[in-house]
Amino acid sequence: MKKKIDTHETWDKVSKSLNDTINLVPRAIKETYTFKGRKSPEILKKVILALTNEDAYILDPFLGSGMTLIAAQGAKRKFFGIELDNYTYSVNKTLFEIVDSNKLEAYFKQIKDSVEDKVLYLYETECDGEKNYIKKVLFDLKNGKDGYFSPEDNREIKDGCNVILMKKTIKGNTSKKFDELDWKKIQEVELMDASAFPNETYYENSRINITKSTGADKYGEIFSHRNKVALLMIQEEISKLPVSEEKNFLQHVLVASLSLARIAMYGSSTDILYHVVREKAQDMNVWFLFESRYKKFVKFQNGYKKFLTDCFEDGNECKVINADYYEYLKNNKDLIFDAVVTDFPYTDQVPYLERNQMFRIWLNNFADKKEYFGLTKKMLDSEMVVTNAVARKEKNLERYYQDIDKMFRTFSEHLKVGSPVVIFTKLGKMKYFNVFARIVDYARKNGFEYTFRIGVEKSDPTLRKQSAYKNTLINEVIIVFEKLPESKRYLYIGDENYETKLVDDVYRALKKVRDVSYTLTTAIANAKTDLAKKGIHFDEKLQNLLVNVIKNNFYVDGQDIQLNKTRLYLDQEDEDTLFKKLYDLVPFYVEKLLKKNGKFVLEDLYVELIDELSDGNNRTLYSLLNDDDNIEEINRLVKDKTDKSSDDKYYIKKQLPKDFNKDAIDVATIDAYEFENLCKLLLECENYADVHRKGGSGDMGVDIVAKWFDGNTSEIWLIQCKRWVNKVDATPIQRLISERERLGANKIACYTTSDYTKDAKKVARVQNVQLVNGKELLTRLNKYFPGKYYNSNL
Repeated sequence: MKKKIDTHETWDKVSKSLNDTINLVPRAIKETYTFKGRKSPEILKKVILALTNEDAYILDPFLGSGMTLIAAQGAKRKFFGIELDNYTYSVNKTLFEIVDSNKLEAYFKQIKDSVEDKVLYLYETECDGEKNYIKKVLFDLKNGKDGYFSPEDNREIKDGCNVILMKKTIKGNTSKKFDELDWKKIQEVELMDASAFPNETYYENSRINITKSTGADKYGEIFSHRNKVALLMIQEEISKLPVSEEKNFLQHVLVASLSLARIAMYGSSTDILYHVVREKAQDMNVWFLFESRYKKFVKFQNGYKKFLTDCFEDGNECKVINADYYEYLKNNKDLIFDAVVTDFPYTDQVPYLERNQMFRIWLNNFADKKEYFGLTKKMLDSEMVVTNAVARKEKNLERYYQDIDKMFRTFSEHLKVGSPVVIFTKLGKMKYFNVFARIVDYARKNGFEYTFRIGVEKSDPTLRKQSAYKNTLINEVIIVFEKLPESKRYLYIGDENYETKLVDDVYRALKKVRDVSYTLTTAIANAKTDLAKKGIHFDEKLQNLLVNVIKNNFYVDGQDIQLNKTRLYLDQEDEDTLFKKLYDLVPFYVEKLLKKNGKFVLEDLYVELIDELSDGNNRTLYSLLNDDDNIEEINRLVKDKTDKSSDDKYYIKKQLPKDFNKDAIDVATIDAYEFENLCKLLLECENYADVHRKGGSGDMGVDIVAKWFDGNTSEIWLIQCKRWVNKVDATPIQRLISERERLGANKIACYTTSDYTKDAKKVARVQNVQLVNGKELLTRLNKYFPGKYYNSNL
């Protein structure tokens, strides 16, 4: 099916806005946030600028890492954010609210003066005859003491040195081998009290490594005793501070340190939190983590100072609240936005409420407002996610689809007509078709049209364009929907897109008819009967909608419906047939792009094909365009029909020989109906009479019927018109012969812009079929229209 609206303009705006924009998450953000899924705020800002006006009001109902906030504020747009997770909301509030920097520095110094030496004592070591401190120790937990003295090799262990030092020694060493002194220190620390360390049980979820079998479901399992003691020491000092935003800031600094204060795989990042590592592990100095994280938090606030606010939940230009988006918007129906820009919870993504258990539990034990950080049943029920958590079996794929349906319904209620929904996410190859197609379906059900997607995994604009059609490159993408006016909304009966069903029904009916035309009246009558069985009231508005669907997807001549030769019936035809049709349509779209822009890159053509020949999200078409052989054939054809620009970057109009009329029309690139009309005109010039296009399904092998008078006798001619690139094979010729016998015609002919295969010529010779190839056709056209036409197939 074809889309309800023209999406080229939107595509162009976004594509141009992203030219030369590097997809980069700034270091200050990477080093501050513990979240997965951080997006480039610069990319988001460019998209917001391209799709919204200066006075636009932007909604992000799934705030996450806050990148949309930065992007919207950077674009000088008013912003409203909603975040379900109390931990995520709290850390964003901490980072984006103004604190008293002098007080913050004084509080940090107070902690440093009180506890730094005590914490560092836990990591005290010696190297080159002087005192030092362990920054990181690399070891194999499963081998006990031997795992420290003789750990398995990894890239961080150089010359057997598995202890990384806090400072360079007098001899210039930055690492050493674990020794007896270090082992004694571990034994000494083991005797220290860590009973205040949290001991809660996590929600089990094997997908994020929280399993009973490994012990990862217990909070303290992945922390060494030394780090437990160190964390508690720092926490004790934070807890002594007076209640304030500055204290809360430092509390979140410590919580953010937990992700690397655990026993982790060597070289680990903050992403994988719950893996129980028994070998090739690392354990890091907690004071080093805390102090460095503090500096990163401060650096973030300094770097994004212009985006900070006095009141996170009630700012003038930026407001963010901690709530379930659905419940909040349901209770605030007057809130209307100009765009939704978000990274909604996709099935491939981690269940955030479960992932953030480590941070939330710590706060639930030690924060001033402990009760605020509970993981409530209401939060768990509200989260839009697919999870295999044992205690959340109801959060399956079917429930997820219901939530997607509800999400787009809610968006529709709070967006103006024409407003975009911009989703910045990551898609996997199979998930794209198996899940995202359903997401598009639910968007349409609720009054949206899927406009396009553009890849931003690559910084190079050409590679981004490739990801718009080449599924193998899909990863990080921007997907855009647009809210339709009421008059253009899709007709859904329950969850079924009835317009898709109508196209399928009409197609099947056309394939069955032969002599009798299949008319609009018949098609609408059949649909009316079908809808009555479903209990749907049929009125003039519904009738007009169905008529428009048929006209948009078929060729309608008066009342007669025919298969449209310039369209692909992707859900009805086999891939071989579809590619032949697609291949023959390429020259037409090449010419269209050249008329529109004067030049194009190959990826522009693919985007044009997807946008024009499908609803933009059809698996069959993507499959055709991902086949290497098909791509090579199309590439060769494009090269044949065009020249390259002087910088070799673009395809441009093919230079005609000097003796050609510069305004000459290429018969190889006009559409199928223009070609039929041209053949009809030629026949009339050649004195054929009663020349007319034949009705019917358009798939019976006859395009034009004409009469030839010779004295008192007349002959009925049936003519087939093939504006093809490939040679015409025997199949259409045999179909034409069958129609001659069935209709009782006298003569038959086939006109093409290309040529004929040996088999086609053989059949034509035996069955007396007149074949007109591209060369002969041009000769005959030049007789009546000298210099007006040329044929790039020749």
